[in-house]
Amino acid sequence: MTKRDSHRPRARSSNKVSRRLSGALRREQILRAAEKQFAASGFAATNTATVAKAAGISEAMVYIHFGTKRELFEAAVANNMQGRLAALREQFFSIPNLPPLECVESMAESTILACVDENGNASIMVWALMEMPEFATDLYRAEIGATEALWDSEIGTHLADSPLRRRLAVHLVPYAVRTCMAFGLWLATLRHKPATARAHARQYAEAVVHVARWVPDFCPEPLGAADPTLPAQRELVG
Repeated sequence: MTKRDSHRPRARSSNKVSRRLSGALRREQILRAAEKQFAASGFAATNTATVAKAAGISEAMVYIHFGTKRELFEAAVANNMQGRLAALREQFFSIPNLPPLECVESMAESTILACVDENGNASIMVWALMEMPEFATDLYRAEIGATEALWDSEIGTHLADSPLRRRLAVHLVPYAVRTCMAFGLWLATLRHKPATARAHARQYAEAVVHVARWVPDFCPEPLGAADPTLPAQRELVG
């Protein structure tokens, strides 16, 4: 390096330069930070300054994208729900061609664990139901409906031509979805992570299978082996 070069100002390292993000990316950054903060301490005990610090931005920037703290909270809860549904959909996609009862068990376990996963952890939904029931109740009902649709679609994939498809949709899915989601919320409230919740989820899923055995005309079906009439490749859920 020449003497002249040694007097040139050094470029600042990239990790010290605040990146300019598009409006959508900045909003997503704020939502991720807000979700973690609200999940930890709820709406009342979390302030926007804490969210801004977690996101690495000014508090004013939070209010540019979200007019009020309540608006930020509601958006974070809704974003959390959508993330949980997306993760559950991916889990259902990965279920192989299993016998009916094993399929039900896998769906039940996945539904429970989706509530304690890092992406989509349901702790913030618990806070919302306690602190803003007038907002969160309708959102939670919408999540129940969307989860039931995923169950119906998955059962249809595995039992496309079976008369059991409708019986399960009517007699099992509403019960299984509501109880699995409620159990998942309870595990999230107790701060379980997937590693510590897995054994509980598996045990509860076995109980759901026990209930499934009582669905009319379910037991006479060949439950011990995969149905050879099912397609070899599963179709993706729309």
